[in-house]
Amino acid sequence: MLVSQPLSWPTTNWPDPTVAASQYTVYQVFPGSPTIVATETTNNTLLSYDDTASLIYQIRPSQGRQDDNTLVVGASILSYVVGYIPCRGWLRQKIRKALADRGDNTQNTTLAWPDDEINEFIQEAMIEIGKLFPQERAITINLLGPTIDSHNNMVGVKNYALPSDFLFIQSVEYVTAGGHLHYFLRDKPWRGGESTATSFYGYPKLGMLFSPTMMAGRIFPGHFQIYEKELQLDWDPCGDREYLNVNYLGVYTLPTDDITPLNCSAADLELFNLYAQLKCWLRVEGQDASISRWRGLPDGSQRDGLPTVKHSTIVKNLYNERINDRKEVRPRAFRLVRR
Repeated sequence: MLVSQPLSWPTTNWPDPTVAASQYTVYQVFPGSPTIVATETTNNTLLSYDDTASLIYQIRPSQGRQDDNTLVVGASILSYVVGYIPCRGWLRQKIRKALADRGDNTQNTTLAWPDDEINEFIQEAMIEIGKLFPQERAITINLLGPTIDSHNNMVGVKNYALPSDFLFIQSVEYVTAGGHLHYFLRDKPWRGGESTATSFYGYPKLGMLFSPTMMAGRIFPGHFQIYEKELQLDWDPCGDREYLNVNYLGVYTLPTDDITPLNCSAADLELFNLYAQLKCWLRVEGQDASISRWRGLPDGSQRDGLPTVKHSTIVKNLYNERINDRKEVRPRAFRLVRR
C-alpha cells in the first residue's frame, strides 16, 4: 500500500564545518542505483513509498542543483530502511529503536548515539560472533606450473594465499584436469626425518637425493599445511589445469557502508543487535556510576543499594541465552533411569 511518511533528520554543518547546511538531498539507494527523491531546505520531508517493498533512503547535505550539473553532496547523515533488508543501516535503525533514539521522527532531531559509535559496536559483534560461529565457505584454487630460477632449476609454485576471511581449514581436495582424479589431501605431519615429500626425489634419511633438474621434482599430490593464511603444498604442481577445492570456516566480512546486505542469518543479526545494545547500556551505566548512583551521600555514608536491576544485565542474559541456543547442536538427552 502506498503510504506517506514524515521523515526528519539531525542537522549538520557542511561544507563549512562552522556553518549549518542550507540544503539536503534525499536519495533512494536500494534497490538499483541511487536516485534523487527530494531536495529540501529544511531537515524534514514527506516520503511516499510502497510499504510492502524493501527500500533504503539516505539523506546527505548538498548544494547546487541537479538539472544544471552543479549538485554537490556531502557524507550521509541518516539511512532510513523500509522493510527487511539485512544491512548495517537496517541493523543500526533496529538498535536505535531499542535505545529510544530514533532519528526518523520529528521529536528527535539530535541523536544521542552517533552512527560511528553504533557502527563500532556492530563491528565488534561481528568479530566476536564470527569467531564463535564461523561460516562455511568454499573456494577453488587453480594450481600454477613450475618456473625456472636463476640457477636453471625448476621451482614449483607451492604457496597460495587464502581469503582474508579465513579462520580454520576443513578440507583440501586435489582435482586433475577433466576431473578424472579427486584426492583429498592430508595435513602435513611433523615426525622428523623424511616426514613428507620435498622438491627432491629420493630418501633423505639415507642421504640419497635427486635434483629437480633431473627428475622435475615431485609432481604427485602429497600434503598441505596452513601458515599465515597461506596454503602451502609439499609437492610441485605441474599446472596442467589441475586445481584445489578448499572448504574452510570463515569470519564475517565487516561492512563498509549502510546499504550492502550482510551475508549472515537472521539469528546472527539478532546476536549483533543484542551485543550492540549491551555495549550501549554498559556505557550509559558507566557514566551514571560517576554521576549519582554509586556516589556517597552528604552524610558520608555509601549509597550501595540499587533499587532496580541494571538494564545491561537483562540484555546480557538474553544475549548469553541466544549464544547457548546456538551452541546446542542437538536436543539434550536426559537419563530416565539412574544406573
